Amino acid sequence: MGGGSDLQLLSGGENVVLGVVTGVLSKSVNYPFLSWKTTVQQGLPISLNPRIVYRGLPMACINLGGTNAVQFGSTGFFQKTLAGLGGGADQVQVGGAFLGGLASGVPCSIWELCMIQQQRFGGSLLGTPQKFVSEYGISSLSRGVTMTCGRESMFTMSMLGITPLIQQRLVSASGWEKNTALAAGSLIGALIAGVVTHPMDTIKTCMQGDLGRVKYDGIVQTGQLLAKEYGVVQGLFKGLFLRVSLISTTFFLVNTFKQWMVPVLFPHTVTPAKKAL
Repeated sequence: MGGGSDLQLLSGGENVVLGVVTGVLSKSVNYPFLSWKTTVQQGLPISLNPRIVYRGLPMACINLGGTNAVQFGSTGFFQKTLAGLGGGADQVQVGGAFLGGLASGVPCSIWELCMIQQQRFGGSLLGTPQKFVSEYGISSLSRGVTMTCGRESMFTMSMLGITPLIQQRLVSASGWEKNTALAAGSLIGALIAGVVTHPMDTIKTCMQGDLGRVKYDGIVQTGQLLAKEYGVVQGLFKGLFLRVSLISTTFFLVNTFKQWMVPVLFPHTVTPAKKAL
């Protein structure tokens, strides 16, 4: 089981469980890339102190675990729907992943808002959202949600659609070893997702780090200010290398853990032929 389309073989509940497990495992491995990426995007100094680097890790695990759960569950649902409408295999795999990512944007935005606030100012898992909601109101939870939905649709399309599709093609057409093909697919998918969505991610990060709107207000104002202050490339693509590193390792880890965990968690979905491999 390697492709995103294989999520069709699992029930909705099984996809949710698989998403949580793969998300938490992946983020536990590559969290420093995320911490440094958000730091660079906000123009703050990078720290190598583990106590600072790993600040916000529990919320990040909740974020990626929860977001993956929504993405896996909704991607499986949309893939089944598209397949029922007669969509081709590639259309089902990539299109279902795009729609699944779009659906995950709302909860992901809230979790990332809490994580970014915790990274910047510290605080506990529950105390951080309580503090900024009491200070800025319940509407603060929607800060950056539009940019997050746009980013997650492209992110999930690349992670659960393009990456496994490239892996399948390299294995079947070129005879590549499965893990090597997955690594190549992860890098290509990460470059596509990272470059296309990075301006959205940068704007979202700056907005969520400044709930008081001292410097960054709305989407357009934030983008214009970043471009004016740093230049278009430097302003909107700050932290791109770290984000591509984060995305490529996430794509590789999520798809690898997915391949490993399905036979363990849901052996009834694995055919005898696949078990023998």
